[in-house]
Formats: sequence, C-alpha cells, structure tokens
Amino acid sequence: MNPKNNVLHSRTFRFFFLGWILLFSGVPFSASAKIVFCVDGDLFVMDDDGSRRHGLTRNTTASDANPRWSPDGRRIAFTRYMDKTQTQTTAEVFIITDDSNPQRLTHNNVMDVDSSWSPDGEHIAFSSTRDGDWGVYVLEVATLAVRQITDAPSAAPDWSSDGREITFERFIELPNGLSPKTIYVMDADGQHPRPALPDPPLNAPLTFRYFPRWSSDGQSILFYESKWFKDGDTKKIIVQRIGHRTQEITEINDRLGNDFLIAGASWMAEDRAIVFSLKLLDKPTPNYDLYRYDLQTRGLRRLTSTASDEMWPDWTQAVLAVSPHGKVTTLWGEMKIFR
Repeated sequence: MNPKNNVLHSRTFRFFFLGWILLFSGVPFSASAKIVFCVDGDLFVMDDDGSRRHGLTRNTTASDANPRWSPDGRRIAFTRYMDKTQTQTTAEVFIITDDSNPQRLTHNNVMDVDSSWSPDGEHIAFSSTRDGDWGVYVLEVATLAVRQITDAPSAAPDWSSDGREITFERFIELPNGLSPKTIYVMDADGQHPRPALPDPPLNAPLTFRYFPRWSSDGQSILFYESKWFKDGDTKKIIVQRIGHRTQEITEINDRLGNDFLIAGASWMAEDRAIVFSLKLLDKPTPNYDLYRYDLQTRGLRRLTSTASDEMWPDWTQAVLAVSPHGKVTTLWGEMKIFR
C-alpha cells in the first residue's frame, strides 16, 4: 500500500475518532447556544437557528417545565413536577449548573412554579400555592430563605433587568366568580403594586393575560392574551411599551391563523425578536413547536418541527457554561420561513 495512503488513512481515522469523542463526551455548548426549552418534560438547549440541540435532564418519573437562564448563563432555574403525568399538585423549584446535576431548592409538596432570577443571581422569584392561594415569593439562593411579597392572588413573576421592579399576573375577582388575569408591576420588595396597562372593562370579553416578560431595557413588557367571546376566543402576543401604546403582533395570526395555543414566549436578540411556543390545533396531530418572530422585519420562522412538544423557551445573551448531559449534537428538524 502506498505510504501516503497509510498516512491519509491514519489521519482520517484519528479525526473520525476525535469527532466521536467530542460528540459523546458532553463538551460545553458553543456561545451560540442561546435557547433553553422543554421537550416532553425534559430540558434542552439549542442555537438561535434551531440547530445543535443538547439534552440536560432525563426524567422517568418527573416532568420539567418553565426553564429560565440565570443572568450569567451558568445556571438554569426550572419547575419540576414531581409526577411526570402532572396529575398530582406538587411542583418544586430546581436549578441545574454545569455539572448537570439538578439541585432542589424548595421542599413544600405544593405548587412552586414560574421561576425568575434577580439580576445579581442571588434571588429567585416564583409562584406558589403554599399559603392556600397563588402568590409571588422570593427565595434567597444561598440560604433557601423564602418570603412572600404579594397579598393578593398573583403568579408568574419576572424581574426587571435593573432589579427594581417585578412584573406579574394579577387575578381579578369578578362578581360572577370568574378570575381573569391582567398584568401588574410592583417594586422588587412587593410594595406599590400597580397595573402595567388598564384593566379590561367589566363588560368586556373575559380576558386572560399571561406570563409577562420584561425587555432588557426595562421599557416594554411582552405577554400573551386570550379573550373569550360567546362564539369563540382570540389569542395574541402583545408588547406593551410602558406609558405608551400597546403593539399587537398580528402577523402571527395572519400567517398561522387563530386556532392555536401558546406555551411560553421570551425576548431574544437584544429585544429585536421573540421566541415562542405554539400549537396549531387545526393540524391532524397538533404539537407545540418553537417559532422566532423578528420585530423589525416582521419575519416569522419555525425553529423546530418534530412529533414532540417543544415548550417554554427562554433566551440568554450570556456566554454559556452549562454542559450537555451525554447527548448527541443533532440538527433539530427543519426551519421554515413564513412569508
């Protein structure tokens, strides 16, 4: 055999072998891996364009949801439903770091969900039923000390980037016994709760406003809204500029229709875009996919396309330090551009 061929064969084998080592050894993510989300009850991350997914958890009896990056990108806080079927009313707050071993932060056998980090990474705000009704609580990560900061039914907190305010869902008690939700803002210590936008009139359609998210500049709040009419309902993703007009992102409805459900939305790309999870109910086998919407170009792209449910996305601009848990790097489905 030609010696040059032997050298070429040897080099090819070494590169092939090295590639397999890197593929399966759990190397840290590249700086482009920005999105954390859930796939059928497990945590995953992927790049902005939907490629190179990595699994972080492998649940057999539990189910993970609502992941949130820490400000430095080194930890992820998330909800773990202790029963994978989510039929039991027990969920706890966990965090996962670069060793891929989840750490449990709450131990109350109630619903502790919807985590949000303080900008310094020292506290986590979350929703809980530990007082009998939904409320917002703050946990000190170092000591696990917890204090309640709301005195009215509230949920889904999100900390502003300057640490001064928290936006959240506020339940509205109506005379007919129904409890729709709207978006409020309060000081980080729970003082001075106030509406982020006017409450719907009492004679308006039943309105639910879900999961508010601060923009990085603290000037806008992203949320999604569902209005219930006698003959159906409408769903929209909305950007509320504080003190200014409300922007309804109608392109999503124009291009995907109105028969859908949403499971999480997050700012991304320095507030120039949003990533969200949406299920088209008119499909033969509907499931949640992740989409990216560009607020400047109004371009809409589907980032995932599988038979699984991809839900609860969160984006970070930090350089990541979380490592995959022995999963293979793969290209995630297809990316479709909607025009």
